[in-house]
Amino acid sequence: MTRETVDAGSSLSLQQKARKFISWLSRRDGPVRNWRYIPTHVLLRKLRSESAEMRAYAAEGLGGVGDVHAVAPLIDALTDNNSTVRRFAISSLGKIRDARAIDVLIPFLQDEESDMRCAAVVALGELGLSEDRFSTPPVQVIEALISTITDSDRAVCSAAVVALGRIGSPQAISALKALAETTNSEWIRRYISEALHQIEEQNA
Repeated sequence: MTRETVDAGSSLSLQQKARKFISWLSRRDGPVRNWRYIPTHVLLRKLRSESAEMRAYAAEGLGGVGDVHAVAPLIDALTDNNSTVRRFAISSLGKIRDARAIDVLIPFLQDEESDMRCAAVVALGELGLSEDRFSTPPVQVIEALISTITDSDRAVCSAAVVALGRIGSPQAISALKALAETTNSEWIRRYISEALHQIEEQNA
């Protein structure tokens, strides 16, 4: 084999590598066309840290970045042995608004920790929202939130009422009115009144 042949083979290899690198940079979910690429990958590495504090920081940060590529790792983080990591993972899944999170978040409405239940309510409230006012919210989200407005913790109950008002589903009206008649909390009645007003406006 002549030197020219070797040089040509090396040059071709470099050209192939260069094309591959440029293709990677410019792909739809790559670092050029998707600004979320780099922060997401950095935070995903931190999500695997041995430090619970670092994992919690990463779980929270991923929600702010909002990249759907973080959904599966955040779902995995729901089984983390640290409750703060789990709570931030719940919140971030709500912020990203990917439907894959719905079924895995609903069981947290029965968690023994009220902070965890509240985080799940807020996240499901986000997942029930849509930019299209004529679209139908996921039925399982509405039903799960309706079942939560009678939670023993007032903050969880209030969060569920607020979420139902923001979503605007008429399906919640009867349950909200029933709660207004039985609750002893003036604050919850105010939240219910506002929620019913929001539902009425959104369905006018």
